[in-house]
This record gives sequence, structure tokens and C-alpha cells, in this order.
Amino acid sequence: MKNLPPTAWIATLACVLFLGSAVAEEPSPQQVVDAAISEFQAGKYDQALEKLQQVEKTQPDSAFVQNLIGAVYTKKKDFTKAKAAFEKALDIDYSFFPAQFNQGEVLFLQKQYPQALDHFERMMRSAPDNELLQFKVVLCLLQTGQKGEAEKLAKRMKYPGQEPAWYFSQAALAINNKDSRKASENLAAAKELFRDKTSIYTETFQDLGWQTK
Repeated sequence: MKNLPPTAWIATLACVLFLGSAVAEEPSPQQVVDAAISEFQAGKYDQALEKLQQVEKTQPDSAFVQNLIGAVYTKKKDFTKAKAAFEKALDIDYSFFPAQFNQGEVLFLQKQYPQALDHFERMMRSAPDNELLQFKVVLCLLQTGQKGEAEKLAKRMKYPGQEPAWYFSQAALAINNKDSRKASENLAAAKELFRDKTSIYTETFQDLGWQTK
């Protein structure tokens, strides 16, 4: 398993699979996927899903497409269908990191924190330096009342790292300690240093109902 940076896969929509050359009469599968990604990013989940299901008919063995479908269902909070899509992606390619991660994300969003913790810890054993995984484990530890373990992991995280994971982990610990000022300082630093890489982390804080500024 490659230790890919989160920008290459988390939210599942950053990478683009080459699916074929353009056809004069109609959009190529790649063009349809690109359009679906744009609609996903615009919050038009039904339209994105329709396009991805169209591509699925001609690309039934694409783990990438199945993962995108799962991502849409996750946004729609249809976690049963999201889980099924991620499982299908992994049936096609068990090593596909985005789908593995998103399985844990579904557990996290359903507040099944012990199960999410187990999932992300298992992933981290294969990718111990993955900063996003470290961040998710810190959050799961806090959500399961294991503050001490969360602090230990946060201390081992690379500073400042290639991602804003260290800063968001420090902010999470500060929020857990009801220190909103320290949380704000770390969030501001993360956004200053990693302008284009904070959306995944900010979204996780929003899912938890935490401050993001």
C-alpha cells in the first residue's frame, strides 16, 4: 500500500482515471466522470450520481468509479449504499486506498467511533507515516475517551509535515480541553501554511460540530 498524500485521494475525487479518448458524437467516459466530479464539488449529488452510473455501465470493473459512487452516497448520507459501493471497489482492487479510507469514514460519520478507530489503526499499520490517517486516529481516540493515547500519537506526528494534520490534531486536543484560543491559533496556522489542503480536515471538524476558525 502506498502512503499517498490525502490530496491524491481523500475525499476520493482528486485523482482522475484515464478512461479513453474522446468520441466525436458523445462525451467519452472520462469527460462524463469529469463532469460528475464538477457536480459533486458543486453539491449537485443527484446529477453526479446519474453520470457516474452512466459510466458504470461501460466501466463495471473500475474501482475508481465505484469509489466515486460511494463518495456521492456518503454525501447523501445513504451509508448503506455508500458502504456497498466501497466494498465493490475493494472487490475489484483490494489495495485501492481511497475506498479503504472511505470505509472508515462511513463508520466515523455514523459515530461508530470504536469501529472507526479499529479500521484506521489497521490501515495505519500499513502506512504508519500517513498524516491523514494519524489525524483520524487522534480524533477517534478523543471520541472514545482515550485522551492520553491521542496526545501520545499527536506528539509523534511530524511537524509541520506535508499536510495540515499536525495543526488540526493540536486544534482537536485544544477543543477537547475547551481551549478555544489555542484551537483557533492552530487552525489559523494550518490555513496560512496549507491553503489548498485544509478542506478535508475542516470538513471533519464540521462533521463533529467543532469550531473551524
